[in-house]
Amino acid sequence: MHQRPAAHSELESMSIQSETTLGVPELDDFVNQGLITGIHAQLTSGKEATVYCCYAHPSSKHKLMAAKVYREHAARSIRRGLYFEGRERPMKARELRAVANGSQFGHRVMTGMWMSAEYEHLKQLFAAGADVPQPHALRDRVILMDYIGDENGPAPHLHGVDLKGDTAHRYFDDILENITIMLGENLVHGDLSPYNILVWKDRPWIIDMPQAVDVRFNRNAFELLRRDLANVCGFFERHGVSSDPTKLTIDLWDRYQRAGL
Repeated sequence: MHQRPAAHSELESMSIQSETTLGVPELDDFVNQGLITGIHAQLTSGKEATVYCCYAHPSSKHKLMAAKVYREHAARSIRRGLYFEGRERPMKARELRAVANGSQFGHRVMTGMWMSAEYEHLKQLFAAGADVPQPHALRDRVILMDYIGDENGPAPHLHGVDLKGDTAHRYFDDILENITIMLGENLVHGDLSPYNILVWKDRPWIIDMPQAVDVRFNRNAFELLRRDLANVCGFFERHGVSSDPTKLTIDLWDRYQRAGL
């Protein structure tokens, strides 16, 4: 479903590099590894992470990449509850105690687990054909991935797009197909809404995957799937697309359990 960004010339990249400096120590390793040459712009900054648009190295097939820099204490704002079940399986007893006690070490463990989960989820889903950014590298507290947008700015979120003609129906079908691909990979996004769906080149792209849960190990997966679909269906209902999120959830869940996805 996805398409790779176009490559760019070495001369263009060298010119761009001369106009910018990094100033973000967490990204220096990507420069040393020959993955990026500089920062074009800061895109977003939240409690958990800051996202930058970076110039890709000339050897890359990409012109721009996105670097998601997790904050050192991102775990303090991470919502555990529904999302944590199943993540404790590979954790050591010391790590589990630290997380339960909310110690500084526990916060570092949670942040690392959250970031690694997003990287692995993106890698798995991109390989499965879902419309998600392809991740390229994981270093310290940073994920380097595809940038969805161009030099003029990032792709708009779904809630800010003017849906004309049959666009709403097409986008709804595309998003439902991506939800189906995710479930086929044993994953539920868990926080899907028009605010973490981008629209670029007439296609929706799903982002922000750290909280995604593994259906096989999280008993809340069905409820999270139902909530994701309710959010998506509710948005498109306002744009003339009628659907029944409960029926869709039951149908998808039944197909998943019968290995029919």
